[in-house]
Amino acid sequence: MEKGSIALTGSYFAHSRQPNVGAAPGNHDNGLGLNVSDMLKEHTLLFVFADIKNERNQFRDSVALTDDPGFNAYNAGFDSSILSAKRYAWGAGVELFSRKQGKIVTSLALSLSFHRLRQQESGLLHQTPYQRSYNLDQFSFSTRGNLLFNLSDRFKIALVSRVTMVNSLSANTDYSKEEKDNAGLRDGRINIYVAIPGVYIDYRAF
Repeated sequence: MEKGSIALTGSYFAHSRQPNVGAAPGNHDNGLGLNVSDMLKEHTLLFVFADIKNERNQFRDSVALTDDPGFNAYNAGFDSSILSAKRYAWGAGVELFSRKQGKIVTSLALSLSFHRLRQQESGLLHQTPYQRSYNLDQFSFSTRGNLLFNLSDRFKIALVSRVTMVNSLSANTDYSKEEKDNAGLRDGRINIYVAIPGVYIDYRAF
């Protein structure tokens, strides 16, 4: 981007259905995102972003019967469940660009964001109706390295790698410790995630 220019990006995204989730009516997994970027200086980009994800999954029966093809080993020990969740994220960051060296540009991006999960679950536990909730707030700090190859005015290739630190606060929940462990719900801890370089290709036909 040129110095002083502003870019606005909106996105819609969805994920394929989990293999242990049936095609029941009302199941969905989709989200909306918004990003605003401002090229403050020749080599400095400021950006803010937000997204919201909305999902609902109905898990099949997980009562262990002999030769039961519908047995769901991933359902945290519940007989069956309907899971609804909303995920929110807000953040801001800065990206610092190197001076152009031929057709190669490098940059380093730093961002800080806040995440909120609101999850509701209901179903059967030992054939008895149950309800559970799991509310979690997180803060994350991310650093991303970028290597951009400007092959032509209309064709670019970039390599991107990222390291993210996530601080999960203590969740407000009525899941038992065993249920949380079985469901993979982790709170009250700091995790570090390393993403190996990904490849992005940008081609503009006109």
